Amino acid sequence: MKFWKKIFIYSMTLFLIIFNGAGIFIIENIHKRSLDRTIKAAIDEHKVIEGTLYLNTDSIQYTAPASQKKLKDWLTLVVTGYIGNDVIGQDSLELYDDNNNLLFSRSNQNMNIARDEINNAKLNERLFTVREINKDHYLFISSKFILQNSTIKLVLTKDINSIYDERAQNYNLFFMLDGLVFVLLALGMYLIVKGTTKPISKLSEASKEIAYGNYSKRVETKNKKDEVGLLAENFNIMAQATEDKIEELKNLNSAKQRFIDSLTHELKTPLTSIIGYSDLLIKGNINEDIRFTALNYINSESKRLEKLNNTLLKLILIKQEELRVEKLSLKDCVINAYTSLSYKIENKNLKIKFDMKDIKISGDKQLIVVLFINILDNAIKTSENNGVVKIKGDFLENSSTYQLSFKDYGVGIPKEDLNKIKEPFYMVDKARDRAKSGVGLGLAICEEICMLYKLELSIESELNKGTEVFISFFKESIIS
Repeated sequence: MKFWKKIFIYSMTLFLIIFNGAGIFIIENIHKRSLDRTIKAAIDEHKVIEGTLYLNTDSIQYTAPASQKKLKDWLTLVVTGYIGNDVIGQDSLELYDDNNNLLFSRSNQNMNIARDEINNAKLNERLFTVREINKDHYLFISSKFILQNSTIKLVLTKDINSIYDERAQNYNLFFMLDGLVFVLLALGMYLIVKGTTKPISKLSEASKEIAYGNYSKRVETKNKKDEVGLLAENFNIMAQATEDKIEELKNLNSAKQRFIDSLTHELKTPLTSIIGYSDLLIKGNINEDIRFTALNYINSESKRLEKLNNTLLKLILIKQEELRVEKLSLKDCVINAYTSLSYKIENKNLKIKFDMKDIKISGDKQLIVVLFINILDNAIKTSENNGVVKIKGDFLENSSTYQLSFKDYGVGIPKEDLNKIKEPFYMVDKARDRAKSGVGLGLAICEEICMLYKLELSIESELNKGTEVFISFFKESIIS
């Protein structure tokens, strides 16, 4: 069963229970109060009648009744003469002696039933009972008193059908109102529940689309304050995170594929040369110049494979490197890198400008120097002869982060290559880098070292205007 149907059915069921229960309670309470008022009024009438009989005992003394017949006549005279219709009205009045013999009756009802109210009448007490006779309701009030040595039972009967008719009318009116309210409430609840759960249906549809691969699907959230709106907003956040993760995995997969393709290419090219020239040497029918050329190619390509192997091994070792920490001077590490590459700097007649504030950092000196060597080496390779490379280092304004930058004014990097240059074997210009004996692993090694020591490596570049590499040292890496 759908969620909105459950809410609708449960709400309507709860309404029927509460509304009908409250209605029945109110009607029955009104009926009980009406009945209590009628009983009280009837008891008062019963007292009036009994009191009237007492007040007229002087006449019975005067007549001095000697028989039951005279007692009957006297009761008839007193009831009709002194009590009359003003007190009794349309009610029935019956008088019996102690043996339950009828002395007087003013009743139009033929009651062929057991008269417990007569048999159970007691002195100085008034008993009442409500009885249904032929679908009509009557109130019986009885008492027993002694009048001039004669025991008399007085029974007053009142027709109370009007009270029960009123209750029946109230029930009819209530059930009509109940049906009308139920229909209106059902219509209102249907619209409210459908409107409230509509965003949930949209969430369900959106989740299906995402499951089928439409990761860009989002849910509109008109009201972000209620629970459903918050759920929709959180769903969109989750969907965005999922889409970003899928995109990240796609990029990672593409990077891995490029790594495999590049590695295959880097291995295939020298191997092809080695195999080709070795086949030529095996044939033996070659002159000394060709033999020397073949051996030279085999030697150079073998060295290239050796360098590739050593660089890959270094990259693997960095990934498996245990974190070693020692106190280092950042400026000394940069100078060590500069010293290691001084022959390349001199060959190109480059000018290196230093403008850096020295700080103490924690890390492994060898790895930190390798990091700077790779970055400075790239700057040297891309710079023209007689060019300039600037090395700057200082704390960022209003920050505890120290930023070191290497800026060259060389060929630069196209924008479409900036997000890929940190990948292993990726080269912006493969022909140029290969001519300079590069294998495209320098920045990949730098990235691994930065990740190992929780540094941030970022690159800004503009084609034909140069490149600037930034390394950010955070508070955790700086020793004060």
